[in-house]
Amino acid sequence: MKKIVQIRYRFFNDLYKSIDLISEELLEDSYPKEIPTKRYCIIDETQKNEELISTEAPGVEVYMSREAAEKEAKEF
Repeated sequence: MKKIVQIRYRFFNDLYKSIDLISEELLEDSYPKEIPTKRYCIIDETQKNEELISTEAPGVEVYMSREAAEKEAKEF
């Protein structure tokens, strides 16, 4: 299966395609102990349109930089 690098917003153990997908109520209840962070993720190409992916899903990897994610994706 082909892997791709995609920017996602990590919030707890979830990766959101857009920060706008995180409910306002959830954000308010969790702030300041948890805030969404932009991450570079390796995911299966079939998951690229999914709005929400768990960080614990098989084959999902999360990186702080695009370079690290792209380097790892090339090794697949």
